[in-house]
Formats: sequence, C-alpha cells, structure tokens
Amino acid sequence: MKHASGPGGQPAMLSLFVFAVAALLFGSPLRQWWLREGASWYQPFAVWLGVIVLGAWAARRSAP
Repeated sequence: MKHASGPGGQPAMLSLFVFAVAALLFGSPLRQWWLREGASWYQPFAVWLGVIVLGAWAARRSAP
C-alpha cells in the first residue's frame, strides 16, 4: 500500500535534500577539499554544477 503524504510533502523533502547537500559542500570543512591549493581550476565549478544539476533534478521530479 502506498503511503500518502500531505500536500507538498515530496517536493519539500527533495528541496531539503538539495539544501542539505549544498550546505554540506559549502558550509563544512569539506569545502577545504575543493578549495585547496593546487586543485584543478575547474573543481569549484564542478561542485557548483553538481549542486545545480541536483536542484534541476529535484525540480523536475517534483513537477506535476
């Protein structure tokens, strides 16, 4: 039996998931990995691209 969620439950969860991943990447000591000296020039852009793709996936998945 499929468990029914309240109105807007699934899109809200996806948005929170994307926010949590972005907060982890940009607000934690993990950012030292992609901002370290000697890292590839494109590494910060790849991290941003990943967040944007994840957000687009969440928006597409939650669209009616």
